[in-house]
Amino acid sequence: MTVRLPSPYRLHVHDTLDSTNAEAKRMAADGAPDGTVVWAREQTAGRGRRGREWQSGEGNLACSILLRPGGHAKRAMQLSFVAALGMADAVATVLPRSAYVTCKWPNDVLVEGRKISGILLESEAPALGGIEWLVVGAGLNIISHPDDTEYPATSLIAEGGVKVTQEQMLETFCLRFLAGMVTWKNLGFEPIRRAWVKRAHGLGKEITVRLERETLVGEFTRLDEDGALILLHNGAERRITAGDVYF
Repeated sequence: MTVRLPSPYRLHVHDTLDSTNAEAKRMAADGAPDGTVVWAREQTAGRGRRGREWQSGEGNLACSILLRPGGHAKRAMQLSFVAALGMADAVATVLPRSAYVTCKWPNDVLVEGRKISGILLESEAPALGGIEWLVVGAGLNIISHPDDTEYPATSLIAEGGVKVTQEQMLETFCLRFLAGMVTWKNLGFEPIRRAWVKRAHGLGKEITVRLERETLVGEFTRLDEDGALILLHNGAERRITAGDVYF
């Protein structure tokens, strides 16, 4: 199957890479343009958030999109929600209509409460808060998933996906992400925030948030206008910008 991506995407295909994010960062340093897409049929040293290993064997999707969005780095980080929504929509297109596809803050996609996809953003930010480039990495379990992870995982095949291919999911994800990018650029973060909230996992419920130096338990009350998680903890609201959420 040939992957057809619209402008401004430029696809670079590899049979094997250490990490698509690492390759996209190398290409960014060499001046690769906005819209460069790196896809590896097999990734040998994938990484998730906080340097965790991301297992992405042959048959699963590993890809990265290089962007040069300009503006402030803080605003560019909102693209993690655009990517998560794009992946959630792509996943939903190949699963039974009854499948429960949600987004786990800040940038995971779940099916029936099990992790099927993770998003990793990495950037080069010069002084004064600007951004030189941003790499949006996405991993999707298509035919297999790890069984020994702290958070339960799943795959498209395990959840009822039939004849799903890497090419199909890459194309669908990139198209959905592009549509979200257009909305984000033209209308700002608010429509993205509203769409993400509709898919939010655990909203209004008790969650556990592991921070770098403490663990908090409270109610996930809302997502604020910048994408931070608002946690009602011991009667007071805490604004969380980075952490790991458990249910």
